[in-house]
Amino acid sequence: MARPKASPEQRAEVRRSIQQAAVALYRAEGMGGVSARAVAKKAGVSVGTIYAYFGDLSGLGQSLWEPQIAVLEDELRAVAAAHPDPLARIEALLHAYLTFGIEQAELYRNALLFVRPSTLETPDKQPLSAFAFPTLLSAAIEQGQAAGAIVDGDVAVLVQIIWSGVHGTLALPVNMDRLDLQTARSIREPISAALMRTLLTPG
Repeated sequence: MARPKASPEQRAEVRRSIQQAAVALYRAEGMGGVSARAVAKKAGVSVGTIYAYFGDLSGLGQSLWEPQIAVLEDELRAVAAAHPDPLARIEALLHAYLTFGIEQAELYRNALLFVRPSTLETPDKQPLSAFAFPTLLSAAIEQGQAAGAIVDGDVAVLVQIIWSGVHGTLALPVNMDRLDLQTARSIREPISAALMRTLLTPG
């Protein structure tokens, strides 16, 4: 006789238990302790259940931070909507992104500074259009180029340059904490100004 199909509430509870197990292992042992077998054992499920619910370990890891990142994305959309001028919009987006990374440092570290161990599967590539920050930057850069205020060039490349700048501002003091570097908070404004200058048309 076939096993009764799990209800949405039961599926949600299984999903939560797997996520809680992964978080507990991560806090206790770091990312190296988060294996499918270890998470399954702690959650009291099979390894197959983890893959059925999350696809792979990368999917499980991403799911832990999705609600908080969704809040950031909503904030970025609101910032963009409040600035019709493309240059002012980009500057405001940079400030909002850096502020989030500074004020939500632990979340940023866990969600966006994750370096995948070689033992984990490489996830499928996702389009940049799936994320608010690069999408909003792309739209502003295209508008600025059309108005002659932003340098010509491949929009995707310009977006990556700008995103690399703000991400590096937040990541470098963390990843290279043995060096006497300025804090992200102390160089937030100079970095934003420098990145804006890379976009401006000469003169």
